[in-house]
Parts: sequence; structure tokens; C-alpha cells
Amino acid sequence: MKYIFFVFGLIWSLNAMAQEVSASDLDAAARSAKSGSVMFMQSQEPQDFEKQRYEEQMRAKERYEAEMRAREEAMKKAEEERLRALRPVNLFGNSLKIYATVNGEVITTKDMQKQANVFVATTQIPITAQNKKMVLEHVFQGAVDEKLKLQEAKKNNVQITPKELNEGIENFAKMNGLTLAQLQTMLNQTGVDSRVFAEQIKAEMAWGRLVQMKAAQTVRVSKGDIKNAIEQITRDKNKQKFMVSEIVIAKKDGQHIGVLVQNLREDPRFELYAMQFSQSPTAKSGGKLGWVSAEQLPEKLLSKLKNMKEGEVSDAISIGTDYYILKLNKKYTPGVDEMPVPSEKEISRMLENKKMEEVASKYLRDLRNKAVIERKA
Repeated sequence: MKYIFFVFGLIWSLNAMAQEVSASDLDAAARSAKSGSVMFMQSQEPQDFEKQRYEEQMRAKERYEAEMRAREEAMKKAEEERLRALRPVNLFGNSLKIYATVNGEVITTKDMQKQANVFVATTQIPITAQNKKMVLEHVFQGAVDEKLKLQEAKKNNVQITPKELNEGIENFAKMNGLTLAQLQTMLNQTGVDSRVFAEQIKAEMAWGRLVQMKAAQTVRVSKGDIKNAIEQITRDKNKQKFMVSEIVIAKKDGQHIGVLVQNLREDPRFELYAMQFSQSPTAKSGGKLGWVSAEQLPEKLLSKLKNMKEGEVSDAISIGTDYYILKLNKKYTPGVDEMPVPSEKEISRMLENKKMEEVASKYLRDLRNKAVIERKA
């Protein structure tokens, strides 16, 4: 009997304890013990969630603003370095000497320095120890051509008025995406004498007028020319072709040809470099050869092009007395690619431009052959 009362008393005391300890008490106890059980995790209040989201947004904004400041700082630093690289390089020291004469007209070292400054300003190609010789040679040939063009314009009474010259400078600025004020700022930053720059524009304008006069009686594109061109394009649709640009440098001037290749791979302005440095007649058109078929190319160039990707620049390829650097713009494979056929109007314009270039090249070549050019340095 005592045992029965003992069991009954124990059950009664347990029931009493269960009644006294509520679920909220258990929950509080579990939380005070920092239980990790999901049974005791309480969902966040709406205001707590909004606060957390706001704080996360603010942290994201701060990270974004820090990234933007870092990017702006990097861009500013890069621009400062670019402008520093474009500052005038003293090429001849402080002495003034006669560099060359062209039909008795003198080109001094000071003239060469000014021409070099214009080259850097208009091409944005800095003069370095590696390309100095190449740039100087290009600048010299340009100075000679400028003298010959202005001399020929004077001989033929071709004049460029101040108004026309101003319009020419304004057109130059527009073609390069600049206002006149921005152009002047660029010239100032690179130490360019505005008068020297204007003289170059004047020479090119006078030369363009001379070429038009020379070609007026000879440049004609007939229906037969257009028909032949269309037939050639149609035949070429069955041949593998490559749209190629080239830069040709004589080996005697190619001491730093590897540096030029590296620059071309880092700087996308292949056509600009071709116009400035290539010694091929295609330099005038930025080195563009257009579409050429496989049988038109020397084996060395063809084998290189076959393994190149579109947009790729080749190594310097040695052929005879020259180095060739190629850029593959597009590749055409018969049966795979579709070759667009230009309209008659496009073909007529292309043939006319080609004939004009031939006239201009022959005209300048004849002037050079007749000229007395004496290089003193």
C-alpha cells in the first residue's frame, strides 16, 4: 500500500510540474541557452528585415562608389601618362642646322622638330627610342613632299584662300571628332606650332586641287570598265580570298620591325600605322589591299594567311629586300561564305578613286624624280 501511494504521489508531482512550466517558458529557456535548433528560431520582424536590406544596399552603394573612384583615378592616371608620352621629344638638341634642301628651299632641324611634333599630335603615336629612326624618316619624306606640293601649286598658280584654309582645318577637326577648340588644345598639349600645322593642311588642299586638274582629262570610268570589274568579281566567287591590309618596310629600315609588330598587336589602328610608315603604294589607303585571291599571293604570305584568324596581325615576313606585316580583316571560303557583289555605282566610285590615286602617285613620283633633294644630316 505504501508503494501504491508513493507512485501516485510521484505522478501527481510530475503533472503539477508540467502545469507550471509553459511553452513560452521553455522557449525563453532555450533562447537564453542559445540553442541552435530550428525549433526555437524566430522569424525576423518586418522592420528588422527592412533595416538589414537597407544596410546591405548602402554597403553595395559604397562598394560601387569606391570602384568608380578607383576606375576614374586609373583612367586619369592613364590619360596623364598618355599626354606625358606625347610631349615633344628634343630630337636635335639646341643647335640649328640645315637638315636638307629641296630645289634650293631649306629644311632645318627646327623645321624637322616642328614636323615631328605635328606627327605626334595628329597620329597620337609617341616617339620612342625604338621608333625614333622610323618616325624621323617618315617626317623627312613628308617634309620633302610638302615642299614639292607647295612649289608645284605656286608654279600652277593654285592658291588656297584664308577662308578655304580655315574650312580645311575645321573639316580636319570634324573628321577626328573634335571641335576647333579641342583641336587647338591638343596642338598646345603636344607643343605643335599652329602655323606649321596649317601649312601642312594648306599643302594637302593645294595638292588635291592639282591632282583634280591633272586627272580631269584622263580619269574616265567607262561601262566596259564596270562590266569587266563585275565579271572579275563573279569569277572570284569560286576562289578562296582574303581581305588584307599590309605594311611594307625595307629591310634596311627594319631594325626595330619587331617593336612595330608589337605596337600593331596592342594598338588597333593598323591602317593609321600603314599610312604613316608603310613604304608600299597602298599606304595612301591605309595599307588596304582589298580582296585578294590565293593565286595572287606569294607562297610565304599565303601560308601565313591560311593559319591566321580574322583581325590577327602577322609577324614580320621576309620577302626579298622587304618585310611584310599583314592584317587579316576577313576570310572568304567558296561554298561556305557569301560574297556580296557591289553595285555599279560602288564599282564606278572604286575604279575612279583607284585611277585618281594612280594619277596622284605618278604626279608626285615625277616631281621627286625631277627635284634636287640634298640631305645634309
